[in-house]
Amino acid sequence: VHIPDWEETRIRIFPEDGVTYVLGSDYTGEAKKSFLRMFMYYAKQRNGLGLHAGTKQVCINTKVGERRVGQIFMGLSATGKTTLTCHGFGLTGAENANLVQDDVCALFPDGLVAGSEGGGLYIKTIGLSKEDQPEIYDATISDDAVLENVAVGKSGDVDFYDGNLTDNGRASILRSDLPNAADSIDLEEAHQIFFITRNPLMPPVAKLTEEEAAAAFMLGESIETSAGDPTKAGEPIRVVGTNPFIIGSKGEEGNRFLELIKQAEVECFIINTGKVGNVDSRSVEIEHSVAILREIAKGDIEWKRDDKIGLSIPLYVNGMDIKEFYPPDYFEDYSGILGSLKEERKEYLSKFSKLAENLTETSLSM
Repeated sequence: VHIPDWEETRIRIFPEDGVTYVLGSDYTGEAKKSFLRMFMYYAKQRNGLGLHAGTKQVCINTKVGERRVGQIFMGLSATGKTTLTCHGFGLTGAENANLVQDDVCALFPDGLVAGSEGGGLYIKTIGLSKEDQPEIYDATISDDAVLENVAVGKSGDVDFYDGNLTDNGRASILRSDLPNAADSIDLEEAHQIFFITRNPLMPPVAKLTEEEAAAAFMLGESIETSAGDPTKAGEPIRVVGTNPFIIGSKGEEGNRFLELIKQAEVECFIINTGKVGNVDSRSVEIEHSVAILREIAKGDIEWKRDDKIGLSIPLYVNGMDIKEFYPPDYFEDYSGILGSLKEERKEYLSKFSKLAENLTETSLSM
């Protein structure tokens, strides 16, 4: 129920009745979130877990033949979740990387990932370019798209780079306008989960153990954007599951996530789509993330536990020089800074009373 003329802005949720009241706001995103929140609630009642995540199906050739991989991307707004979910990975012919679902889905014990959005996507437009995101760009300038909070010049042309009034430009685009959209919004089986962050202390990618993955799920680390809280844009942020739609105990969400990835035998990774280092830094560009994801899909990366970072990182990634992105090289006191961060993480995780104790003491927090 949407009542934009209400005097105060209030969101009232009644999950048992399946009703959300959006008062004092005409933002389309609130209507979208109300349905997605309910979708997640009902998934939990059916032994699944709702995820703020995109999904894609990758079909790729390897040294031993064709491989089909289901990938899940978890991240807050503006971290690159939609970009990487929709990206074709530069694959052609029999090889392909197809968008299955963009924003919210549900993981079940057998590995099935149920989708929630049938007809389209609700994307962030600030900085959108044809060069970096050709599929999304073309769909956004289609006559079928509906734009919101996007700057329009006197000539009637939209400007995706103008954030003077707000950086939270949005567009509702059709799946049918995306050339690599799959026929179904359901992913038959998940094989890999990627937590997307923008943390200068993190490498472009690290492989996680199951317990580390559950801890990363609970930490939900990234950088605040205008899509979340415009007044805190650029500041570090933690959101459990990178998911602002959770109803119920957040500690139980972490425990359930651990159970599901064990049952479904899903590999988990954390990828940094921001930069490595602070003042003297190295940006992780889209092409770097794509090269990493493509090689992980192939299963061609050899991993090694790094004592300084405390996680497993690649020895080599085809298509980029991974050694240029080694975080300890960009900080004078990397171990000290990382140690302080781990202490903060441990303190944060300890606040969740129903969270399994072993998840507060992984290498991410110890």
